[in-house]
Amino acid sequence: MKKSVLSPCALCDADDARRWYESCEPGLGSEFVRALEECLSRIEASPEMHRVVLAPYRKVLMRRFPFQVIYEIREDSLWILAVYHAKRDSAQLRKRMTGP
Repeated sequence: MKKSVLSPCALCDADDARRWYESCEPGLGSEFVRALEECLSRIEASPEMHRVVLAPYRKVLMRRFPFQVIYEIREDSLWILAVYHAKRDSAQLRKRMTGP
């Protein structure tokens, strides 16, 4: 089974969200991290199951939190490009998927 590898941008996305949720309510940041870990486990178990949004990237929605995880299936890993809030500007996400 391929393992998830979070890109530097995805790590920053996840940490920003965790800190924001934790500032809203103590313990909620930890719940966000658990939900993200569960989402990554679903991706690892069935990477081809989720729909392609912009080749080669696929998208899966997190449970409980309004975030989507954008990833690419690579030869040796599952590259997590973004942990992106579903209400954020999708143009910024597309820019991240297509490069500079």
